[in-house]
Amino acid sequence: MEIFYGIDEFAKYCKCATCVAVGTFDGLHLGHRLIVEKLVDTAKIHNLKSVILTFDPHPRKVLFPERGLNLILSPEEKVEVLSTTGIDYLIVHQFDKNFASIKSDAFMRDVLVGQLGMKYLVSGFNNHFGCDRMGDNVTLNSYGKSFGFDISRLDAAQLNGISASSTLVRNALIDGDVQKAAEILGYSFYISGKVVHGKKIGTKIGFPTANVLRDCNDKIIPKDGVYAAGIQVRGNLYSSVVNIGENPTVSDRGVTTIEAYIIDFEGDIYGEDVRVFFYRRIRDQRKFNSLSELTEAIKRDIVELEK
Repeated sequence: MEIFYGIDEFAKYCKCATCVAVGTFDGLHLGHRLIVEKLVDTAKIHNLKSVILTFDPHPRKVLFPERGLNLILSPEEKVEVLSTTGIDYLIVHQFDKNFASIKSDAFMRDVLVGQLGMKYLVSGFNNHFGCDRMGDNVTLNSYGKSFGFDISRLDAAQLNGISASSTLVRNALIDGDVQKAAEILGYSFYISGKVVHGKKIGTKIGFPTANVLRDCNDKIIPKDGVYAAGIQVRGNLYSSVVNIGENPTVSDRGVTTIEAYIIDFEGDIYGEDVRVFFYRRIRDQRKFNSLSELTEAIKRDIVELEK
């Protein structure tokens, strides 16, 4: 996979005929995976190059900044995941208000066909294009005839009767239901970050923890609580009990931390990059009356982890 940061950069480099999918692809959930698989297959059948056009920042952060938006995958993680899908080209285009003002017909004619060489468009069930949000079947068929491209459509990926979507994933994580999030994503939700120094309370009570600082401040954090998790350290995956929240027993209020007690691991990993995979929520956070009560709670969490 080759990566281009901007449509103009791609257009200067590549003059080939393409099969294109457009979207934010936040999370690369099961519905997104179907689109990407369809894109790759369609491109091969018609001897085209497969292209994904995605955006940074997320369009909602530009169009509706007051609403706030937490990402499921950081921009770097999204590129990393897409690099494993078999597509030929990835275009990450800067999304701003000028780009958002392009109407759907101009977007199809001038951008997708004119600059990207699109001969096939792979469209999800709820794709909309341009500032006028025109993307229904009738409109796309009309554009295809006018501008010389064909369309391959997919229905929503169904999970127990519910369509897969990034919004459903975010809602599950907000509720702390990381298992539901994993069902929609097709993989365990994770946070990438660097191990930083904390208050070393865990070390004092015999349970040293790795304090993980997120690489991306815009990335969503699951609901406060204690989780059964895995943590990838130096290429190896270890079982872990992870606490998210303010640590009410020993910490100042208002500071959310991600702390991982790593099972069967010893070593200094300060400053190292790790990745935390969330498997299951064990319990809510609690304020304990003493460090000894906290110690006993951690022991129970470890037992729960092994269930």
